[in-house]
Amino acid sequence: FMGGVSSWPGIIGDISCDDFGDCGSQRIAVVQHNDSSDIAAGKNNVVFTYAPGGSATVGDIAAAAGGSSGPASDATHGHGAEAWYAVNQNPSGAADDSLDPITITMANLEGDAVGSFPEIREGFEIAVKQINEDFGGIGGRPVSFTPCVHGFDPNAAINCGNEIGETMPHVNVNGIEFFTPAIWPTFVNAGIPTLQTVPIFVADFTVVDNGYSVWGGCPLSFPGAATYTVETVGYEKIAVLYANTPPGLECFADTEERFWDYLLTEHDFAWQGFPDNSGDPTDNDAVIAQISDFFGDTAADERVIYFGIQSSDCNEIMNAITAAGLETDVIGSGACVDDSVLANPASAGAFFGQAGFLAERPDLYDAYESWEIITRESLLDESSLRTSPVSNFLRTGYGTGILVYQVLNDMIANGQDVDDRAAIIAAFGAMENQHVVGQPPVSCTDNTVEFPAVCEKTLTFTRWTGSDWELGPLNGEDIHVGDIQSRVAAGNPRG
Repeated sequence: FMGGVSSWPGIIGDISCDDFGDCGSQRIAVVQHNDSSDIAAGKNNVVFTYAPGGSATVGDIAAAAGGSSGPASDATHGHGAEAWYAVNQNPSGAADDSLDPITITMANLEGDAVGSFPEIREGFEIAVKQINEDFGGIGGRPVSFTPCVHGFDPNAAINCGNEIGETMPHVNVNGIEFFTPAIWPTFVNAGIPTLQTVPIFVADFTVVDNGYSVWGGCPLSFPGAATYTVETVGYEKIAVLYANTPPGLECFADTEERFWDYLLTEHDFAWQGFPDNSGDPTDNDAVIAQISDFFGDTAADERVIYFGIQSSDCNEIMNAITAAGLETDVIGSGACVDDSVLANPASAGAFFGQAGFLAERPDLYDAYESWEIITRESLLDESSLRTSPVSNFLRTGYGTGILVYQVLNDMIANGQDVDDRAAIIAAFGAMENQHVVGQPPVSCTDNTVEFPAVCEKTLTFTRWTGSDWELGPLNGEDIHVGDIQSRVAAGNPRG
């Protein structure tokens, strides 16, 4: 049958065979397609070709097709998506080391049992390496990144703040920092443009005209969890685990307790907070026993434990729940998501809050989002700079670095001066439908009254089966926490 066939429409292109039925070819093509029934679309979406005479990557293929933005759309994926796709397909090479650097600093908590988050710094370092080596720096200038790492010591944090103040960087990034109330005055009074990764304190949420966060932190995760547990699922009893540390206590009081208490005025349910000693597994059995007493004889599917704690503690508590034989739904914040937690058999069946796209399920998204996820995950997984597990915090650090690169390059393209710190602050504050790697676009122009520094306001909740992600009850739809933030500001404002 195949002998002498000419131009047979295969998924990678038309195939011809000789008189003996030999259809072999030295050409290899890799295509990305979401619908195997659409042969034409599959043929047109070739991302790599190989032949003895030469090979081509997606950038070359896109250029040959007469377009450079490929599947990216600024309207759909956020301002800067098309530029991000283009620079990845056609890297410009190394930055010019003869030019003055763009200086970026970071204070980050690491190496302490109370809290250690090297992933944030490492993710940012991976971004800086890529920017300097592949993307020509920022406006041709190399990026000089100086992190200040410290333990759970307010004096060490203040010293970091003072060092950053003396440096006067173009941009400062707050890593996961447990002492920001003590160092905000240094940054704000000096006019240092500052981005937040994970805002924790009221002082973080309420910075005015600086300190923007496109990730959300406590004001996103916990109000979103309150909405989901009460207004989406409708649990009868809700146990909320929170970190028994100064930042954990403040985050709990402002973004958990106020929100679940407010919902008591509108809905019929019961909830209670339970402190967990961070980095100390000796209290886990007692905490689970207290939660079990609170649940009483409530049906297993009518009760839930919400984890507002760090990933290492999530692992320990999940193990304690399993050991106790306590049947209950479990929901973790995004801070719980890392490779070690997902590898724990006790996490199977748990739900997790997700502001970004599911890294393990690029098939759930459109062509651009899928490409972006796969590209990022490959870079993070293979980076020699990474010593930590691939986690949401690692992705946050990386995404923040790329955000700085995109916003400052955009300023240069618009004729603005990136040595003008006030102009950089204004550019961050004006972000609208801004592309952020690995998540839907973010705007900072509609922040709510109690959270003027928090730009990210959407998240969803997904289910981990133990081997794969499912979209869960929301089926990928987002909860917009701006609604409950505004309701609580009116009905249960800060004292």
